[in-house]
Amino acid sequence: MSTPVAQFRAKTNFMKSWRPSNPPSNRDRLELYALHKQAVSGDAPSQDDAPDASVADKAKLSAWRSKRGLSQSEAMQLYVAECDHQIRIYGTKDATNGDGTPATGGNSVPQTPYNGSTPQNTPAIENGEDNNMLLCPRGLAAIPLLCAAASESRSAYLARLQVTAPTNGWWSKQEPLCLEPSNPLSLTEKLIIGLAEQVEKVSLLVGSFLGEGNALSILSPRVVQAFLWPVHNIFLAIWILWILTCTYLGSVVMMSQTLLFGAKRTNTPLGRVFLEEINPSARAVESLCEQHQTIGVRLTGLVLMPLMMLCDLSNSVVGRAGILTGSVFFVGSGLFTWWYWLCVVPWLAMCAVSVAVMSGWCFGLIELSGN
Repeated sequence: MSTPVAQFRAKTNFMKSWRPSNPPSNRDRLELYALHKQAVSGDAPSQDDAPDASVADKAKLSAWRSKRGLSQSEAMQLYVAECDHQIRIYGTKDATNGDGTPATGGNSVPQTPYNGSTPQNTPAIENGEDNNMLLCPRGLAAIPLLCAAASESRSAYLARLQVTAPTNGWWSKQEPLCLEPSNPLSLTEKLIIGLAEQVEKVSLLVGSFLGEGNALSILSPRVVQAFLWPVHNIFLAIWILWILTCTYLGSVVMMSQTLLFGAKRTNTPLGRVFLEEINPSARAVESLCEQHQTIGVRLTGLVLMPLMMLCDLSNSVVGRAGILTGSVFFVGSGLFTWWYWLCVVPWLAMCAVSVAVMSGWCFGLIELSGN
């Protein structure tokens, strides 16, 4: 059997020449970037971002930081699994163009250059089929992007709105990440995105009502947009909160199915759930609490600290008593704490929106006093 290092080298070499039939999303490219950096370089530096760093650079560093704590061997295994997943999702058009990246596109995040090596056979994940798709590639991979968006300052937010057309808003391009849009259970995520989209539309359309020559021109568009800026940021934090909560509850459900019906029937081995869902979720929560994150993101990490504790405790049980006992403990902890995820967390989210609206008045007055 080939070692994780050999599999990793073979997969990175293959990805140099992989040409997908459909361009992977930025969040999926970021996931590959972060796992590759963690596998090659270890933990990301903890110092704050450079003041002049671009949004793309901040997203890349945030994605890398989200993998902190993973050993290089674990990162290599996750990288191979993520490559196999994206190859199945996006297909292969031609594997002869060695451009070093798995996707194209003007606004995509570039990949780290790979170290070449002799290709070796790399087995696909679990018989090459993924009927029970895990949530990690779409949900958890988007968190660094959302954290980077939440770090946008008020002045940068206002400047961006000035050059954004009403029909070209950021929120209008988003879609559910944890479940397919056709799945009825994605309604909550659609609601979060839909409400944030309406807030953004108000911010973009307000200029036509409060522009130059209007009787209410004393209320410039920037005043109203500054009022709505905290609401925009809090919806980003709520989206992160929902992604991690949904991922956790989804992991409990998938692991319960595997315990009841067996891995062959569910095509989701217990070890794979720990590797691709539980461990990344714990590290993602840890990254939310880091000093470089904005206050809203850090408070979100504080709300999700029980998730990190339960994931780490389950891993500790696995190390001492085996994968089966650890899985039973993880499922049991999920059933025991359901009230927190389905009652307390939504209540905290609604309270956060209320606080954002109230604090918006302060930012609106600050902007008004500057005119």
